[in-house]
Amino acid sequence: MVDEKRDQIIGAALKRFSHFGIAKTTMSEIADDLKLSKANLYYYFPDKFSLIEAIVYQIIEESDVTINQALETIDDTLSLLIRMLDIKKEYVEKYYMLILNLQEMNISDEKWVQLSEKMFKREVETISRIFKKGIDGGELVTFDVISTSELYVAMIRGLAMFCDRAVPHTLIDRNELLAILDKQKQAAAIFINGIKK
Repeated sequence: MVDEKRDQIIGAALKRFSHFGIAKTTMSEIADDLKLSKANLYYYFPDKFSLIEAIVYQIIEESDVTINQALETIDDTLSLLIRMLDIKKEYVEKYYMLILNLQEMNISDEKWVQLSEKMFKREVETISRIFKKGIDGGELVTFDVISTSELYVAMIRGLAMFCDRAVPHTLIDRNELLAILDKQKQAAAIFINGIKK
């Protein structure tokens, strides 16, 4: 089965990337771990970036299940936003080493820029669904959902970069994560209070 082999490759790469780092892992080592020929590995993933991209999308799909459950079971907008922050924290903790390793990569490369833009768009779409649900349920005033969602996501991401610092930073240790999450929840509450009926 093509999908089963593909999933095995993603799993092996994720394990190796998390342990040794992305930059220090070769495609040959991933192939060796699975007893695959390099040609077979390259059939599924023509380069390391396509493999990293597949891992990112698998993590997004995994988180979508949890996000959709929250959207179906939580009605209050602020509670939904807080649940989204908790979900993000859970995934940062689960994939902490992978996230640190992604910092090693050349994020100014066009492929990385496009991947980052897709991830931002995906996050905006989730927040838009939450805001639309709040408007449709009569909890929130009517507003431009897309631009407000973009503003909200940028604000939350900005807090993660600048929390308790004057300059941006990308490496967040596990202790800082809780402080950042607390400030993000406070900001979410202030934001929602401004658009509640």
